[in-house]
Amino acid sequence: MPTLQHCVAAAVLVAGLGSSARAAELVDFDEFSERFQGAASFVSGPLSFSSDSGYLGVEIVAPANGADNGTPYLVDARGSFGFARSDGQAFVLDSFDIGQSWFTSAPTASVTVSYDRVGGGTTSETLTLTHDFSSFARGLAVTAVHFDLTDGSLGGGYVALDNITISAVPEPATWASFALGLAALGAARRRRPG
Repeated sequence: MPTLQHCVAAAVLVAGLGSSARAAELVDFDEFSERFQGAASFVSGPLSFSSDSGYLGVEIVAPANGADNGTPYLVDARGSFGFARSDGQAFVLDSFDIGQSWFTSAPTASVTVSYDRVGGGTTSETLTLTHDFSSFARGLAVTAVHFDLTDGSLGGGYVALDNITISAVPEPATWASFALGLAALGAARRRRPG
């Protein structure tokens, strides 16, 4: 008969397996050493980026006012752009940093972000951008993310995007094992005298 210690150890092991399956990957564009602009698409790390404006680029350091964290970041203007895994797999969008680049003098702007959810459907939100990067944690299981820049508040400005953290979508078996471990832990606690 399993003891409470055995059940706790099993639950910790299963939780550890689940977290290792969700090892995070960071896309920070730091592999780029030179500024470029005018691309319709490009790949950075596990993600493929595309733009309908054909003006994707990587800025190394902003030369004037605008979002700048001292490291390379993605920029795009007008229209829309998005990203997905290059291998077509679903992923968890853990977090990203976003702001206005130095190309616009407007103090704030907004962008609509749409998330293609695993299993179907789309969720969207409108984010307010400033000339500083803001971090957004999401934890959404998605197949793609889209940024709609057609909002007039951006004017001729650009979106700056950096530090995209993604992880693998947990396998159903991992969740089932974790649930069984928790159930065993609960059963052991109920049997404990006292």
